[in-house]
Amino acid sequence: MRIFFLLSLCMLSSISLADDWDDDWEDEEEQGIELHGFIEAGLGTYTDNNVAKTNSDLSLAELTARLELTHMWNDIDLKLKGDAHADGAVNEYALNIREATAKYSIGDLDITVGRQVLTWGTGDLLFLNDMFPKDYQSFFAGRDLEYLKTPSDAIKIGYFSKSVNIDLAWMPEFEPDVILTGERFSYFSPMAGQIVAAPPHISPHNPSEKISNGELALRIYDTVDGVEWALYGYRGFWGQPTAANASGDPTFARLNSYGASIRSSVFSGIANAEISYYQSSQDKDGTDFRIPNDQLRFLIGYERELITKLTMGLQYYIEHTMDYDQLLNNSMFPQYEQDESRHLITTRFNYIMQRDKLNFSLFVFYSPTDNDSYLRPSVSYRIDDSWSVDVGANIFSGNKDHTFWGQFDKNDNIYGRVRFSF
Repeated sequence: MRIFFLLSLCMLSSISLADDWDDDWEDEEEQGIELHGFIEAGLGTYTDNNVAKTNSDLSLAELTARLELTHMWNDIDLKLKGDAHADGAVNEYALNIREATAKYSIGDLDITVGRQVLTWGTGDLLFLNDMFPKDYQSFFAGRDLEYLKTPSDAIKIGYFSKSVNIDLAWMPEFEPDVILTGERFSYFSPMAGQIVAAPPHISPHNPSEKISNGELALRIYDTVDGVEWALYGYRGFWGQPTAANASGDPTFARLNSYGASIRSSVFSGIANAEISYYQSSQDKDGTDFRIPNDQLRFLIGYERELITKLTMGLQYYIEHTMDYDQLLNNSMFPQYEQDESRHLITTRFNYIMQRDKLNFSLFVFYSPTDNDSYLRPSVSYRIDDSWSVDVGANIFSGNKDHTFWGQFDKNDNIYGRVRFSF
């Protein structure tokens, strides 16, 4: 079901039906049509000699053209956002629709239908209750951070009142994460017992396209005396193909999740806490080695400005695996299973200079239990309202090949991007 396609046609037809339409920019503005976009070139290269060689010496070699169109038609807010994308690093050429929505408000309800990027939760690059799809290929390659979140075909209903607010999102088709397939980044394979890369590339078996395999996400939230609180619920699938079907092919296990978060001002900064329980409904006792075990995830964070224009953020995250003894007793590869409680610490530094044009950033992931890490240094400079430049790096390290960050140790890369916006 491709809702965004129908909406795109609806949007284009609504524009074409305007009485006084012509190619004049002034007429477009009078009809409330806004057109924006950018053209961006990106180049990245690996800095390590990777024994498990990927398809290219380049981690990024792309040209992207973005077009964004908004139009108000009969009280319906129409938006269309698409990318024409070419990446020579993996010979990828595509036209991607990131947003194609129609939004209508009636009373206390906002109804948004179409292809859209959905997000919620309090974590900084850590997602506990945000079950919407992510693109880790883009994240590790150095693309703009917006590409970490991928769009979903969805119907979203928002209800707003003085006492409580409710968001309900229904995705008729399951949209998985964009995973590492081995074509751009190598990874650890328990089957092989070592770091591998494509070919062959990972090709997981997706759930069948039927209504019962759709996703449903719920958020109930409000702010009371400056304290933001939220409750979350989700029914769908794990975003990563961490399960196996009867043939042994990677697939996506069913998942129910329940969570809560809170955020408030504390000591001149912002503190937040979030918790989520992941329930594998196909294996509640944790004895089926083909299905991931239940998990309890917890996050606490704090962010504040240390000095003028210098901001620091800290997060402590725990990922606790339930029924851990059953996991080890039934796992095909118990030696590669993560610790019962995986701990992760993150630190973010942002320093802005030259009238907010120059931004230095460093984000660090470090796991004391896995003894591995991931560093994301970057520098961005806005030359003027049209031109901007970004340079950065993705640096992985770890003592063991099978840990979360350690498996990417030979995928270190540096990148640069130049963007012209209009």
